[in-house]
Amino acid sequence: MKNLLAYIIILLIFDNSFAQKSENELLKNYDLYVEENVEMGKWSTKYYLSNGLISVQENYWKNELRNRTEYKYDRFRNVECEINTYDINEGKVNNINQIKLGYKDSLLIGRIFSYGYEKYSDFTELRKPKLIEKKDEVLLKAYYKEQIEYDEKGNAIKSTEFIDYKDCPVSPKPENEKSITYYNYDSRNNIIKIYREYEPKQEFPIIIIGAPPLYKNEYFRYKYNKDGLWVKKYKTVNEKEYLITKRKYKKRMYNTIYSK
Repeated sequence: MKNLLAYIIILLIFDNSFAQKSENELLKNYDLYVEENVEMGKWSTKYYLSNGLISVQENYWKNELRNRTEYKYDRFRNVECEINTYDINEGKVNNINQIKLGYKDSLLIGRIFSYGYEKYSDFTELRKPKLIEKKDEVLLKAYYKEQIEYDEKGNAIKSTEFIDYKDCPVSPKPENEKSITYYNYDSRNNIIKIYREYEPKQEFPIIIIGAPPLYKNEYFRYKYNKDGLWVKKYKTVNEKEYLITKRKYKKRMYNTIYSK
């Protein structure tokens, strides 16, 4: 059950609309980048870009295409449609996931997905929501409330999430949970430290299906190319550092892959 709960949390985490925009600005000069997930073995992902935004995502295992998804954006640069065009088990497909976006003037205040919804409120001066409410309507039917604190640059430095399982169909029902996550950043707004705590307390590392385990303390270090985009990401846990991700970028109008 713990694996499934952690997996649901990842599915419902708020996406790039409220992340730092600096990387999107830097990526406007690139056509694509490939991210190799060293930590998880032979997985890699190719991201095709359009004006700094991901237009197509392809997932590979040992250089074999496993999945391909196209993304469509509205005029505010928020994803409004996901189109799955290839699946390793089905071949070519055309599975469309339309996302209903809600605005107050030009401010995004909510999304409705096929599996649930997200609502945003209590915005900062930088238009970042300090309160996010989410509901999983498909599997555990859990309700999530997330309170976020930001620094002066708009980086999330503390996230407090409450999970309520009162409508969960599973018997016995899981215990309600509270998690607090703290973040620290480098000068380029990339995370260099994560600290986690849970109520009720959980034993670390927390094992997650299809993703790296979560540790109480995680530290990160990056190597950057000349444009300020990271090309190697290192993680330190239990005083041991190891490479977890590598990126290669293809710049617009150039044929060279940059991977310093």
